[in-house]
Amino acid sequence: MEPRSTQRALSGQPLSSWQSTVTRHFQRAATTYANVSELQQASMNDLLAECRAQGLVLELGAGQCHLASAIAARLEVSSLVALDISEAMLRTAPPQAKVSRMVASALAIPLIDHSVDAIVSHFALHWCLAPAAVAAEMHRIIRRDGSVQLAIPLAGSLAPLHGEQGDGALLLPLNEWQQAFASRADSASPIPSSAWACEHDAVKTYTRHFHTASEWLSYLRAMGVTAKPKSQQSQSPQLGLAGKQGYQYLIKRLEQAAEPAGIPFTFKVWHAQFRAL
Repeated sequence: MEPRSTQRALSGQPLSSWQSTVTRHFQRAATTYANVSELQQASMNDLLAECRAQGLVLELGAGQCHLASAIAARLEVSSLVALDISEAMLRTAPPQAKVSRMVASALAIPLIDHSVDAIVSHFALHWCLAPAAVAAEMHRIIRRDGSVQLAIPLAGSLAPLHGEQGDGALLLPLNEWQQAFASRADSASPIPSSAWACEHDAVKTYTRHFHTASEWLSYLRAMGVTAKPKSQQSQSPQLGLAGKQGYQYLIKRLEQAAEPAGIPFTFKVWHAQFRAL
């Protein structure tokens, strides 16, 4: 592994249509994301307060490496691999002595089996849209008794657009993520047991308010979360801001959701800690 470098593990490997879409959106958002990440920062602080990662740590969906850098600075880790599908996001991260960067997908992690001591991920895995596959890949590379610390946005976030149940949203409900970590990594095994022991989990809410609907939507775009899957067969549909009619409809819906403090922009986030069995 090349310390403090950016490895391009995706070279020669074709991206899926959805992976390409996500990559493009975050390449465009790379220069604006840090300016609109206060909700993510609050959630990250909660994750850090509970994180006990040690040894060789892998962060999935590292983005601009804020979490990776904080863990490397605060905890007794030997090294940390910051993995993200967007090279543009990783390039915005300042160099950090213990952190190396890798361009790759969380669904195909280019590390050998049982090679990391801990895995962390914050505001990233919801883009994978395949909880069971992500959980299985994580279990493949983590050592026995390794720790996993996750923070994943859930359906019910951005409720003014998608409703409390997340209808029409990209985000998956809590039970789908819980089931993924309750099932055995080796589905062919005749022994019905879990690959993970859940040590803690809770759903936390993070909100800020906006005075106008246009400000709300501008904030959403700057975060890079307007990507929309092309196929509903394998991926859930998500918000696409296109067309004058659609834009006017969104403005009206947001204005109707206004509270005394303004229009709420809310993330419901599943914070969970697991141990690999």
